[in-house]
Amino acid sequence: MTDQQPSGAAAGEVSGPFAALHFRDFRLFWIGLFISNVGTWMQMTAISWLLYDLTNSPLQLGLNGVFRAIPAIGLGLFGGTMADRYDRKRLMLVTQVTSMLLAFSLGILAQTELIQVWHIYGLTVVSAVVGTLDGPARQAIYPSLVPRAVLPNAIALNSLLWKGTALLGPSLAGIAISAIGTDGAFYANALSFLAVVFALALMRIPATRSSHTGDFMHELKEGVSYVATREIILGLMVMEAVSSVFGLDQAILTIFARDTLQVGASGLGFLQSARGLGAVIGSAFMISMDRRRSHGKILLVSAALYSATFVLFGLSHAFVISLMLLLLMGAADTIWAAARNVILQLHTPESMRGRVMGVFHLSNRGLHPLGQTETGLAVPLIGARGTTVLGGLVVAAVTLVITWKVPSLSGFRWEEQREAAPVDARDPD
Repeated sequence: MTDQQPSGAAAGEVSGPFAALHFRDFRLFWIGLFISNVGTWMQMTAISWLLYDLTNSPLQLGLNGVFRAIPAIGLGLFGGTMADRYDRKRLMLVTQVTSMLLAFSLGILAQTELIQVWHIYGLTVVSAVVGTLDGPARQAIYPSLVPRAVLPNAIALNSLLWKGTALLGPSLAGIAISAIGTDGAFYANALSFLAVVFALALMRIPATRSSHTGDFMHELKEGVSYVATREIILGLMVMEAVSSVFGLDQAILTIFARDTLQVGASGLGFLQSARGLGAVIGSAFMISMDRRRSHGKILLVSAALYSATFVLFGLSHAFVISLMLLLLMGAADTIWAAARNVILQLHTPESMRGRVMGVFHLSNRGLHPLGQTETGLAVPLIGARGTTVLGGLVVAAVTLVITWKVPSLSGFRWEEQREAAPVDARDPD
């Protein structure tokens, strides 16, 4: 790192596998979110374990996904429009503090043994409402932290923030549940939000409040129309939505750990961590990737690999083989997600970024909880293995259809997009 402030052109020439970390604001944001996401994974693992322990029901475990999904689906576009109209940094400060208080509430209820299923469902709804405001603002703020030339590297590093922290969070949750109880994981998550709050307070980016003063609903509809009329963006959103509903989710891992593979809470932590290690490997690939490579082809190959390993995981009977398959799946999933995000960010103008990211958040975080519901409904009918195999086949089929319908997606190259648009430089610090 250097304290010198080079010119905008020099800033755009910053390169290397960790180029985005040369920029102070991105560095602060990344570190804060990394710590926070470890806590989030701990809480997600603990909630899944606690809910299944309280109910012993795959359906009620999956039902928690409905309570996460309804606010995200109903308010996702609202959150994206808010991110275009108001200062994204201040918006995130409010959402992070609120999420911290919610995690503390879960911890107190679990520690006092007063927690009931309806408490979990109710706090899940409130957390999902907060997430509809936080998610689009978080995604839309990244281009303000680095120049366009460094954005793909920032997105590759960002992929570690969610899936890479699965390497630590679930393992720590398994230890906490075994040694202390689920309340330990909830308290740890509450404290982890302070890292993001401090990072946001120290960041120097100017306020992102836009000049949008028109009718709110008109701007919301404008965002939906923009997504619907751009075939590459629409294709990416469909991919995101299908993988969110039919891909691997926390519920299926919990059921596999307890009932199918019979490895308990610690085994669940190892399964999650194997996926996290794979995410680290996938992120390392994206971070070191030559900019001249085709992101479109990488996206499609990684989607096919994800589908194949998901099907094989459903067929595996050995814990060690399941761990290896989850490692491969985590790598493929991270590469696929990073490629989708790079293409999406480079195709989206700043004036529409919040609303496009609102649709993205709806198709990702909004629909992902429905994957738990799909699991809860399908497992009693066709079993955990059948549900997993079916999910992998659906993801593969949709990927093939989108490849056929949107041929320009497979030919997408970052270098061509970079040459087609000016670089809005930021100075590294």
